[in-house]
Amino acid sequence: MSAQSELVTFYCHGKRIFGNLHLPYKGAPCIIALHGLESDKDSGKWPIIASRLYREGYACLRFNFRGCGNEPEKSEGLFEETCLTDRIEDYRAAINFLWDSGKVDVNRLGVIGSSFGGMVAVAAQDKRIKAMVVMATPYRIPVLGEPKFSRELGTYYELPSGRRLKEKFFKDLEKYDLLNAVKKAPPTLIVHGSMDEIVPVEHALKIYEAAPEPKRLEIIDGGDHTFSRAEHLNRAIDLSLEWFNKYL
Repeated sequence: MSAQSELVTFYCHGKRIFGNLHLPYKGAPCIIALHGLESDKDSGKWPIIASRLYREGYACLRFNFRGCGNEPEKSEGLFEETCLTDRIEDYRAAINFLWDSGKVDVNRLGVIGSSFGGMVAVAAQDKRIKAMVVMATPYRIPVLGEPKFSRELGTYYELPSGRRLKEKFFKDLEKYDLLNAVKKAPPTLIVHGSMDEIVPVEHALKIYEAAPEPKRLEIIDGGDHTFSRAEHLNRAIDLSLEWFNKYL
């Protein structure tokens, strides 16, 4: 069964969000996929994850957060404006879209978030989600380097990639305590690579300690931040499927 998908759009604060809905059959349980800070719905692992979920009978909605993605499916908004609060709102808009669509079983919704997408899943504390997988997810992000200033952006920070984030990104993060938020999480699987070069394994341990039962922690030996090697990604997907099969 190939993972056919339908291009879908929905709105958050007047901004058009682009996504793909993989639907194996009407009324399937559905997993929402949340990409990381500088990633998008089509990068790296996401089409592979969606395809595997589809083959196992799960619908999957992967979408580009505001200001993310590539034309012609780039979601409206500016990447520089990104903050955790806005991404939580986009995520909730995605859940609302699924509820209104009539296509999936909204009583069997799960989420899989990677890195900053995992932070979104945890911080949102959305009760409509019945099972959660967070991959390579930090519980906090330190301020990156020295602030810079431009007339266009005001105070901003430059990421190692050269992309820029307004000061509000870090100010907004101060409103959230992820280790407190995860205490209200649904059944949670935490997957992390032992060789994650961006988010140290300690973050996974802290999230696991704070999460309520049922929970599971899996450190994939040799795995990097994006699970770029096929065997590491396949292991992460196998673990995720096992988790969703059990709790959805």
